[in-house]
Amino acid sequence: MPKKAGSSTSVIVSGSWRRRLSETSVALDEMRKCSSPQGICNLLLGYIGRFGATNLLAGVIPPPFVSGREQLAHVVLAAWPEEWTARYFSNGYLARDPTIQLVRQASAPFHWSEVGELCKVCPAGRRIMDEAKEFRLGQGLTIPFSTLERNPVGFSIAGEKLNSDPCDRLALQFVMAYAFGCASALVGEGKYRKSVHLSPRQRDVLRWASEGLTVDEIAQRLNISSNTADSHLRAVRERLRVSSTIHAVAEALRLGVIS
Repeated sequence: MPKKAGSSTSVIVSGSWRRRLSETSVALDEMRKCSSPQGICNLLLGYIGRFGATNLLAGVIPPPFVSGREQLAHVVLAAWPEEWTARYFSNGYLARDPTIQLVRQASAPFHWSEVGELCKVCPAGRRIMDEAKEFRLGQGLTIPFSTLERNPVGFSIAGEKLNSDPCDRLALQFVMAYAFGCASALVGEGKYRKSVHLSPRQRDVLRWASEGLTVDEIAQRLNISSNTADSHLRAVRERLRVSSTIHAVAEALRLGVIS
């Protein structure tokens, strides 16, 4: 069974991911000011290049067996080899791609090399992953999360060779969620979203979570029980309509709920 993202005890496990983001604070500000998804893509390509990634693709996962044109309409951010994109969607690979299977199951972020350990890969699925290597997409990282309507989203970065550690993966989760929120607003998803109200205590809990504190550490810092801290985080995720704490932090920062 794949690991589930956004469990009730899911908080950002180390403050070091936040320190790594300090280098990209300017880029995040620019991302929020972008007037097009392509502008966001360009900023992201500069960010993921440090990990060896040269391409990215993000979109809402459509229902199974819709047409290739409909599938493409769900893509929000794209810097993917055009020939591979055409082959992938025209041949209906989405329905057999094991990475998409894991995104639908709301797994934790995963490297493509881990797919065989996380789910059963059919021969067709293995062929799809092998074909991707023809387009210099030999290694990849996929980050699943969800839209405001709780539809599954897959955000993948790829290249011939990726170099990242667990803290990089956490930072990437944050950046990808932030970028997808910005892009979705530009294309209409959440553009007319009402303001989100959090109580002072909920804001406090989320701020400390954004600094890397665990539920127990947040409880100790605020002199409340761990169950209470966990309940506040669950309420925050519900109000922001996201499934993970990292995504909640990204949305709260993007919307100016916390700073």
